[in-house]
Amino acid sequence: MLLRALRETRDGILGLSYPSACRVCNSAIESWNDGVACAACWDDPATTQIISGEICLKCGAPRGAFAGHSSPKPGPVSPESELWTCGCRLLPVSAARACGIYSGALEASILFLKSQPHVCRRLRVLVSQTFMRYRTALESDLVIAAPLHRLRQRERGFNQAELIAKVVSRDFEIPLDDGSLVRVRATERHRAGLDSVDRAESVEGAFEVTRPRLIEGSSLLLVDDVMTTGSTISAIAKTLLESGARRVAVLTVARVADEPFAAGPSQSS
Repeated sequence: MLLRALRETRDGILGLSYPSACRVCNSAIESWNDGVACAACWDDPATTQIISGEICLKCGAPRGAFAGHSSPKPGPVSPESELWTCGCRLLPVSAARACGIYSGALEASILFLKSQPHVCRRLRVLVSQTFMRYRTALESDLVIAAPLHRLRQRERGFNQAELIAKVVSRDFEIPLDDGSLVRVRATERHRAGLDSVDRAESVEGAFEVTRPRLIEGSSLLLVDDVMTTGSTISAIAKTLLESGARRVAVLTVARVADEPFAAGPSQSS
Protein backbone atom coordinates (compact mmCIF):
# COMPACT_ATOMS: atom_id res chain seq x y z
CA MET A 1 0.00 0.00 0.00
CA LEU A 2 2.81 2.36 0.94
CA LEU A 3 4.75 1.43 -2.20
CA ARG A 4 1.72 2.19 -4.35
CA ALA A 5 1.24 5.57 -2.66
CA LEU A 6 4.89 6.45 -3.20
CA ARG A 7 4.64 5.42 -6.84
CA GLU A 8 1.55 7.55 -7.36
CA THR A 9 3.26 10.51 -5.70
CA ARG A 10 6.32 10.07 -7.88
CA ASP A 11 4.22 9.89 -11.04
CA GLY A 12 2.22 12.90 -9.91
CA ILE A 13 5.31 15.12 -9.88
CA LEU A 14 6.62 13.64 -13.13
CA GLY A 15 6.16 16.89 -15.01
CA LEU A 16 8.22 18.84 -12.49
CA SER A 17 11.48 17.01 -13.16
CA TYR A 18 10.94 14.98 -16.32
CA PRO A 19 9.25 15.54 -19.70
CA SER A 20 5.50 15.51 -19.19
CA ALA A 21 4.59 15.22 -22.88
CA CYS A 22 5.36 12.17 -24.97
CA ARG A 23 8.22 12.91 -27.34
CA VAL A 24 6.56 10.75 -29.97
CA CYS A 25 2.89 11.82 -30.02
CA ASN A 26 2.86 14.74 -27.53
CA SER A 27 0.26 13.08 -25.30
CA ALA A 28 0.63 13.16 -21.52
CA ILE A 29 3.05 10.72 -19.93
CA GLU A 30 1.32 9.12 -16.98
CA SER A 31 4.08 6.95 -15.52
CA TRP A 32 7.71 7.59 -14.67
CA ASN A 33 8.40 4.00 -15.74
CA ASP A 34 7.74 4.90 -19.38
CA GLY A 35 10.39 7.59 -19.56
CA VAL A 36 9.93 10.11 -22.39
CA ALA A 37 7.24 8.22 -24.31
CA CYS A 38 3.69 7.44 -23.28
CA ALA A 39 2.46 3.90 -22.67
CA ALA A 40 0.35 4.00 -25.83
CA CYS A 41 3.39 4.70 -28.01
CA TRP A 42 5.40 1.99 -26.27
CA ASP A 43 2.62 -0.54 -26.77
CA ASP A 44 1.66 0.33 -30.36
CA PRO A 45 3.64 -1.98 -32.70
CA ALA A 46 3.11 0.42 -35.60
CA THR A 47 4.89 3.14 -33.60
CA THR A 48 7.50 1.22 -31.61
CA GLN A 49 8.68 -1.87 -33.44
CA ILE A 50 10.03 -4.51 -31.08
CA ILE A 51 11.90 -7.26 -32.91
CA SER A 52 10.30 -10.67 -32.60
CA GLY A 53 9.86 -13.71 -34.79
CA GLU A 54 12.41 -15.09 -37.25
CA ILE A 55 15.69 -13.22 -37.55
CA CYS A 56 19.04 -13.60 -39.26
CA LEU A 57 21.11 -15.85 -37.02
CA LYS A 58 24.13 -13.58 -37.35
CA CYS A 59 23.06 -9.93 -37.48
CA GLY A 60 19.60 -10.30 -35.94
CA ALA A 61 17.71 -8.64 -38.80
CA PRO A 62 14.05 -9.66 -39.01
CA ARG A 63 13.49 -11.67 -42.18
CA GLY A 64 12.38 -9.52 -45.07
CA ALA A 65 12.15 -6.38 -42.92
CA PHE A 66 15.15 -4.54 -44.33
CA ALA A 67 15.93 -3.18 -47.76
CA GLY A 68 18.26 -5.52 -49.61
CA HIS A 69 17.46 -8.50 -47.45
CA SER A 70 16.16 -11.59 -49.15
CA SER A 71 12.77 -13.04 -48.34
CA PRO A 72 12.87 -16.58 -46.97
CA LYS A 73 12.66 -19.29 -49.58
CA PRO A 74 10.20 -22.18 -49.23
CA GLY A 75 11.48 -25.19 -47.34
CA PRO A 76 14.00 -25.59 -44.52
CA VAL A 77 16.71 -22.95 -44.14
CA SER A 78 20.10 -23.99 -42.77
CA PRO A 79 22.04 -21.64 -40.48
CA GLU A 80 24.70 -21.30 -43.18
CA SER A 81 22.28 -20.19 -45.88
CA GLU A 82 20.48 -17.90 -43.43
CA LEU A 83 23.72 -15.97 -42.87
CA TRP A 84 23.94 -15.15 -46.55
CA THR A 85 20.54 -13.48 -46.81
CA CYS A 86 21.39 -10.21 -45.08
CA GLY A 87 24.71 -9.04 -46.50
CA CYS A 88 26.20 -9.53 -43.03
CA ARG A 89 28.45 -12.51 -43.78
CA LEU A 90 31.67 -10.57 -43.03
CA LEU A 91 30.39 -8.74 -39.96
CA PRO A 92 33.15 -9.67 -37.47
CA VAL A 93 30.84 -10.67 -34.61
CA SER A 94 29.38 -14.01 -33.61
CA ALA A 95 25.88 -12.56 -33.26
CA ALA A 96 24.19 -9.17 -33.07
CA ARG A 97 20.79 -8.60 -31.51
CA ALA A 98 18.64 -5.50 -30.91
CA CYS A 99 15.53 -4.84 -28.87
CA GLY A 100 13.78 -3.19 -31.80
CA ILE A 101 13.85 -0.82 -34.75
CA TYR A 102 15.07 2.75 -34.27
CA SER A 103 11.64 4.36 -34.20
CA GLY A 104 8.89 5.50 -31.86
CA ALA A 105 9.51 5.18 -28.14
CA LEU A 106 12.88 3.50 -28.67
CA GLU A 107 14.18 6.36 -30.78
CA ALA A 108 12.86 8.96 -28.34
CA SER A 109 14.40 7.12 -25.38
CA ILE A 110 17.81 6.81 -27.05
CA LEU A 111 17.89 10.47 -28.03
CA PHE A 112 16.98 11.48 -24.47
CA LEU A 113 19.60 9.12 -23.06
CA LYS A 114 22.29 11.03 -24.93
CA SER A 115 21.58 14.06 -22.75
CA GLN A 116 20.24 12.59 -19.50
CA PRO A 117 21.79 9.59 -17.67
CA HIS A 118 18.53 7.84 -16.87
CA VAL A 119 17.36 4.50 -18.27
CA CYS A 120 13.63 4.28 -17.58
CA ARG A 121 12.20 1.07 -16.16
CA ARG A 122 10.36 0.23 -19.39
CA LEU A 123 13.65 0.32 -21.31
CA ARG A 124 15.55 -1.59 -18.62
CA VAL A 125 13.01 -4.39 -18.72
CA LEU A 126 13.09 -4.50 -22.51
CA VAL A 127 16.90 -4.74 -22.59
CA SER A 128 16.85 -7.58 -20.06
CA GLN A 129 14.07 -9.39 -21.89
CA THR A 130 15.97 -9.14 -25.17
CA PHE A 131 19.15 -10.52 -23.63
CA MET A 132 17.17 -13.35 -22.06
CA ARG A 133 15.43 -14.17 -25.36
CA TYR A 134 18.76 -14.46 -27.17
CA ARG A 135 20.87 -15.61 -24.25
CA THR A 136 22.33 -18.60 -26.07
CA ALA A 137 23.78 -16.34 -28.77
CA LEU A 138 24.80 -13.52 -26.39
CA GLU A 139 26.13 -15.39 -23.34
CA SER A 140 29.56 -13.98 -22.52
CA ASP A 141 32.26 -13.76 -19.87
CA LEU A 142 32.41 -9.96 -19.81
CA VAL A 143 30.22 -7.03 -20.80
CA ILE A 144 31.91 -4.10 -22.55
CA ALA A 145 30.22 -0.82 -23.49
CA ALA A 146 31.08 0.94 -26.74
CA PRO A 147 33.32 3.76 -25.46
CA LEU A 148 33.08 7.47 -26.13
CA HIS A 149 36.15 9.54 -26.84
CA ARG A 150 37.38 11.10 -23.57
CA LEU A 151 36.55 14.62 -24.77
CA ARG A 152 33.01 13.62 -25.74
CA GLN A 153 32.47 11.83 -22.44
CA ARG A 154 33.83 14.78 -20.49
CA GLU A 155 31.40 17.06 -22.30
CA ARG A 156 28.43 14.73 -21.83
CA GLY A 157 29.36 13.60 -18.34
CA PHE A 158 28.53 9.94 -18.93
CA ASN A 159 28.50 7.19 -21.54
CA GLN A 160 24.97 6.15 -22.50
CA ALA A 161 26.19 2.76 -23.76
CA GLU A 162 27.69 2.06 -20.35
CA LEU A 163 24.35 2.79 -18.65
CA ILE A 164 22.73 0.15 -20.87
CA ALA A 165 25.61 -2.28 -20.31
CA LYS A 166 25.16 -1.96 -16.54
CA VAL A 167 21.58 -3.21 -16.89
CA VAL A 168 22.77 -6.47 -18.43
CA SER A 169 25.72 -6.77 -16.06
CA ARG A 170 23.54 -6.30 -12.99
CA ASP A 171 20.53 -8.37 -14.03
CA PHE A 172 22.56 -11.36 -15.26
CA GLU A 173 25.61 -11.07 -12.98
CA ILE A 174 28.11 -10.73 -15.83
CA PRO A 175 31.16 -8.63 -14.93
CA LEU A 176 31.37 -5.23 -16.59
CA ASP A 177 34.79 -4.29 -17.97
CA ASP A 178 34.80 -0.50 -18.16
CA GLY A 179 38.51 0.08 -18.69
CA SER A 180 40.00 -2.31 -21.24
CA LEU A 181 38.58 -0.63 -24.35
CA VAL A 182 39.06 3.05 -25.14
CA ARG A 183 38.30 5.33 -28.06
CA VAL A 184 41.51 7.02 -29.14
CA ARG A 185 40.18 8.97 -32.11
CA ALA A 186 37.06 11.10 -32.18
CA THR A 187 34.70 11.09 -35.15
CA GLU A 188 32.36 13.73 -36.45
CA ARG A 189 29.23 14.23 -34.36
CA HIS A 190 26.89 13.97 -37.33
CA ARG A 191 27.64 11.18 -39.80
CA ALA A 192 24.18 10.98 -41.33
CA GLY A 193 25.46 12.26 -44.66
CA LEU A 194 28.12 9.55 -44.94
CA ASP A 195 27.54 6.40 -46.95
CA SER A 196 28.36 2.98 -45.51
CA VAL A 197 31.94 2.95 -46.83
CA ASP A 198 32.70 6.43 -45.46
CA ARG A 199 31.20 5.44 -42.10
CA ALA A 200 33.53 2.45 -41.92
CA GLU A 201 36.54 4.57 -42.81
CA SER A 202 35.58 7.19 -40.21
CA VAL A 203 36.07 4.69 -37.35
CA GLU A 204 39.11 2.91 -38.76
CA GLY A 205 41.70 2.77 -35.99
CA ALA A 206 39.45 4.67 -33.59
CA PHE A 207 39.57 2.07 -30.78
CA GLU A 208 42.32 0.51 -28.70
CA VAL A 209 42.55 -2.23 -26.08
CA THR A 210 44.58 -1.03 -23.09
CA ARG A 211 44.43 -4.22 -21.00
CA PRO A 212 44.66 -7.16 -23.41
CA ARG A 213 45.36 -9.67 -20.65
CA LEU A 214 41.89 -9.09 -19.20
CA ILE A 215 40.10 -9.91 -22.43
CA GLU A 216 42.43 -12.51 -23.94
CA GLY A 217 40.54 -15.75 -24.52
CA SER A 218 37.27 -14.24 -23.25
CA SER A 219 33.84 -14.21 -24.81
CA LEU A 220 32.66 -10.60 -24.85
CA LEU A 221 29.29 -8.89 -25.07
CA LEU A 222 29.59 -5.46 -26.68
CA VAL A 223 26.70 -3.13 -25.77
CA ASP A 224 25.73 0.06 -27.61
CA ASP A 225 22.62 2.18 -28.07
CA VAL A 226 22.09 1.98 -31.86
CA MET A 227 23.43 -0.08 -34.74
CA THR A 228 23.23 1.84 -38.02
CA THR A 229 25.51 0.41 -40.69
CA GLY A 230 27.50 -1.68 -38.23
CA SER A 231 30.67 0.34 -38.85
CA THR A 232 31.28 1.14 -35.18
CA ILE A 233 30.62 -2.35 -33.85
CA SER A 234 32.71 -3.81 -36.67
CA ALA A 235 35.66 -1.59 -35.79
CA ILE A 236 35.34 -2.40 -32.09
CA ALA A 237 34.89 -6.14 -32.65
CA LYS A 238 37.91 -6.26 -34.93
CA THR A 239 40.00 -4.44 -32.31
CA LEU A 240 38.89 -6.83 -29.56
CA LEU A 241 39.47 -9.94 -31.64
CA GLU A 242 42.93 -8.77 -32.71
CA SER A 243 43.73 -8.27 -29.03
CA GLY A 244 42.90 -11.87 -28.19
CA ALA A 245 39.15 -12.01 -27.50
CA ARG A 246 37.69 -15.41 -28.34
CA ARG A 247 34.42 -14.05 -29.68
CA VAL A 248 32.37 -10.84 -29.67
CA ALA A 249 28.57 -10.71 -29.55
CA VAL A 250 26.61 -7.47 -29.73
CA LEU A 251 23.47 -6.17 -28.03
CA THR A 252 21.98 -2.78 -28.96
CA VAL A 253 18.78 -1.08 -27.89
CA ALA A 254 17.83 -0.45 -31.51
CA ARG A 255 18.95 -0.82 -35.10
CA VAL A 256 18.23 1.40 -38.08
CA ALA A 257 15.98 -0.42 -40.49
CA ASP A 258 17.09 0.74 -43.91
CA GLU A 259 20.88 1.05 -43.67
CA PRO A 260 23.15 -1.33 -45.61
CA PHE A 261 26.04 -2.80 -43.70
CA ALA A 262 29.23 -0.77 -43.87
CA ALA A 263 32.19 -1.86 -45.94
CA GLY A 264 35.59 -0.37 -45.37
CA PRO A 265 39.21 -1.12 -46.18
CA SER A 266 39.58 -3.59 -43.33
CA GLN A 267 36.08 -4.92 -42.86
CA SER A 268 32.88 -5.46 -44.72
CA SER A 269 29.80 -5.23 -42.56
